Parts: sequence; C-alpha cells; structure tokens
Amino acid sequence: MKERIPAIIIGFCIPMIAILGLFPMYNRAEPFVFGFPFVYFWLFIWLVITSLCLLVANKIDPYNKPDVIENGKKTLEAAKAYAEAAETEIANAKEVK
Repeated sequence: MKERIPAIIIGFCIPMIAILGLFPMYNRAEPFVFGFPFVYFWLFIWLVITSLCLLVANKIDPYNKPDVIENGKKTLEAAKAYAEAAETEIANAKEVK
C-alpha cells in the first residue's frame, strides 16, 4: 500500500484540494477570463487537469503493471482451485457420514 501513496496523492488529493480546499481563494466574480467569471474558469481548467492527474496516477501506480496483473490472475486461479478442492473435500466428508 505504501508504494501506491504517490498515485493516490496525484490522482485524488491534488484535484480535491484544488477544487474544494481552495474554494475561498477563487470564489470571485471578477476577474473575467475568456469572458467567464474566474470561478467558472478555475473549475473548467481543473476538469482538464484532473483528467491529466488521473492519467499520471494510473501510469505510476505499481499495481497497474502487466506483471502484477498477471500475478493477480494466477492468484485468482489458485484461489479458485483451492475453493474447488475444499468443496470436493466437504462433499466427500458428507458421503462418508
């Protein structure tokens, strides 16, 4: 989990702080940027920046690497095999009684 902290900060914390935490700073009707009040401009720009932050977070997240995904599939297959073996054991134990 510790290795995922940079991805969480970039993908979640930075946009959340910029949009919610800094609201008192950018909540103004003036100045106008491209004909919009600054608050609308700020929110629109952060819509785009948040998408970029999520892209970067996805790229640096170590759990999105191909080898980790492949290991996850192997682990899932092993868990399914274990569950099937346990079900077979339970069925055999019921037949013996």
